[in-house]
Amino acid sequence: MRKTHAALTIAGLSVMLAVAGCSSSASSPTSSSPSPTVSGTSSVLPPIPITKSENITAKVGDYLNVTTPNVTRVSTNNAKVLDVSQPHSDGSAQFNGGAKVVGPGKATLSVYGGITNLEMYSVTVTATN
Repeated sequence: MRKTHAALTIAGLSVMLAVAGCSSSASSPTSSSPSPTVSGTSSVLPPIPITKSENITAKVGDYLNVTTPNVTRVSTNNAKVLDVSQPHSDGSAQFNGGAKVVGPGKATLSVYGGITNLEMYSVTVTATN
């Protein structure tokens, strides 16, 4: 009986403390933090998936993510428009190849892969500001 009474007392105190922590008192001033505001129109968009030969339009700052299996490397004919990143593994994760759009203009992203490491397809990118 004593163990049950002690357990109920502890449980009751725990509930009271939890409720007290969530309630507000008229004697204590309350202040609310201002909500964070976003200045400008900058937002982060997901990368553009690249899976086949196509013509795309992208904005400076966009990322192209080559999701085709067995890609061994990617290249561009215009580094002023596309900054390529090669597919690789860091031992704990596998990273796709792709590119970041770094300037306005036209560029071709060539995707190579398979056992022969030949060009699988290319994507024509028109980049705008």
